[in-house]
Amino acid sequence: MCALALGLAGEASWADVPPARGLEEVSHRQVELRGGFWGPRLKTSHEVTVPHALDCLEKDGHVTNFDKAAGLAEGQPSGHAAFDSDLHKALEGAMYSMQHYDGAQLRKRTEGILDRILAARQTDGFLISYFIIRDSDKRWQDMRLMHQLYNAGHFFEMAVEHNRLTGQTRVLDAARRFADHIDGIFGPGKRYDVGGHEEIELALVKLYRATGEKRYLELARFFLDERGYAHGTERKPFDPNTAVQKPIPEGLSDQDKRRESRRARNRVRNGRMQDHKPLIEQDAIGHAVRAGYIYSAMADIARFMDAPQYARAVEHIWQDMVGRKMYITGGLGTAQYHDEGFGDPYLLPNRTYCESCAAIAHVLWEHRMNLLPGQAKYADVMELTLYNGMLSGISIAGNEFFYQNPLTSKGGRRSRWIGLSCCPTNLTRIIPQVGGLAYARGKQRVQVNLYAAGEATIKLDDGPAVKLAQQTDYPWAGRVKLTVTPDKPAEFTLCLRIPGWALGRPVPSDLYRFADAKAPPVGLKVNGKVAKAAPKDDGYVHLQRRWQAGDVVELDLPMPIRRVYAHEKVLADKGKVSLMRGPVIYCLEGIDQAGVDVFKLALPPDAALRSEYRADLLGGVTVIQGKALADGQRPVTLTAVPYYAWANREKTPMTIWVNEPPAMPPTDK
Repeated sequence: MCALALGLAGEASWADVPPARGLEEVSHRQVELRGGFWGPRLKTSHEVTVPHALDCLEKDGHVTNFDKAAGLAEGQPSGHAAFDSDLHKALEGAMYSMQHYDGAQLRKRTEGILDRILAARQTDGFLISYFIIRDSDKRWQDMRLMHQLYNAGHFFEMAVEHNRLTGQTRVLDAARRFADHIDGIFGPGKRYDVGGHEEIELALVKLYRATGEKRYLELARFFLDERGYAHGTERKPFDPNTAVQKPIPEGLSDQDKRRESRRARNRVRNGRMQDHKPLIEQDAIGHAVRAGYIYSAMADIARFMDAPQYARAVEHIWQDMVGRKMYITGGLGTAQYHDEGFGDPYLLPNRTYCESCAAIAHVLWEHRMNLLPGQAKYADVMELTLYNGMLSGISIAGNEFFYQNPLTSKGGRRSRWIGLSCCPTNLTRIIPQVGGLAYARGKQRVQVNLYAAGEATIKLDDGPAVKLAQQTDYPWAGRVKLTVTPDKPAEFTLCLRIPGWALGRPVPSDLYRFADAKAPPVGLKVNGKVAKAAPKDDGYVHLQRRWQAGDVVELDLPMPIRRVYAHEKVLADKGKVSLMRGPVIYCLEGIDQAGVDVFKLALPPDAALRSEYRADLLGGVTVIQGKALADGQRPVTLTAVPYYAWANREKTPMTIWVNEPPAMPPTDK
């Protein structure tokens, strides 16, 4: 473990403004995940994913764009207007990772890249390479398509994490200067407008927390409030009937026609960018990545400002999403309307979009929702998405990626890199953050949201520092041993999340259900004595006591194999069943089915199923096996593997949902 992981750098320059309400995060830097499921993945991310991402970004010209912007190289910008954002995300991932692993060589490399980025700063603080190299007079035009504020937001997030890592303010100062520039243009009495791709809103909240500068929080609120209005020099209602479509010019090539057609479609304010009406009046709609980011910001604003309307609105949107528009993997986005976004209620085709970035945005949103009222249902969905919809986007080796994550495929193969690299770079930054999703704290309260092997040190308000050490093989086994070590005896409440799947619910709605809602009892002991494991209304078991160093809590979450059915309105899954064990969703890959067509395989409702851990398969996984039918009648052995692990071997068909023949009526004897 490196010194930075122990919090020895950066404290003096980190304001860490607490929220006005709700719970506080327990930073990833306070949590060390070692061993178990997540420890090896964080190590792979540091040793493989981060350097691989930086290699590919440098090769594609993301860094040399800043050299061109600084006047140190010639030529037009490489890539598109949002090219900077991907570099910022990969650097942010490196900053997270170096707080947990010694990275002297990586540190030297990232500081060199940052030197080149900062060399391109303009005197007014503006820092987007594309608009410095070309079209500098159009830097704030066509904001629905050109991603100016999206670039800025990812720069702010990276700068905040650099400050946490190093204690230096040079990158944070550049972020503040850029934010001041934006604040000088947008806001009450100035320009009333928003960007097409949300991201800056949650980033400004982070910048506020890092600096204590309330203007940044107020600017984030402005960008939320302004969505759904007619943009210009004053805030006034938007009338969709006044929208005028510009005709596509004649004489264009076919490629230019397609580009202009796409641009024209994106300019229509139809919900794609959550800008067709005020956020407080919306359902879950539009581009799923943008949505996840803006919903995260709404939850943040509800925590840090007096904004109960946003708390109510984001809960309404959440209910719409989790009840009618979410896949069993936690994935979001059908692209029904060619917008990489939400489709109609219950229309959830399995040959779907489910962008990796959307799953990551979903995780960030659910994390913030959990912090707002402190309810386990949000952590349930966060966990579901982490283990399934998000993790499927990256290979076990850490250097291949999916942009889309379908629930069925005739044969998928991850790419070593994706030219539109938002997803690989987003995956680069989310995995090192997982430790920061595991816990939360309130007044004399520690909340355990994720079960993962490792240690956390949490400082209570007006109380001791508490060390929590988890020993567990979760998610392959449900036994968790948690050793509690306060630096002095103290009374506080330890809240243990009892996952919805352990209570007979795959998700906190009726969108998906288990075949049998009965759940085996959860076991709980404190210092060897049996305790009640019944959760309160918030979904947590509350253990309130005077804790002493070495107290041990043992949680036993039984993990039977569960058959999952979709709501009857989800026609794509009618007559089908999927398998779940613990928080993990399973799939069938052709490679495991001995030449059987996985799409024609049938799993009878009374077929016995068994699970087995295989250390030598796919990095170590629990598989599910049972008797199934091929060609409607021939008995075969079915083998299911975790969905996140598919496409890590040869190219092969895959499906999550399996045909289920009707149960045979009992035979009279």
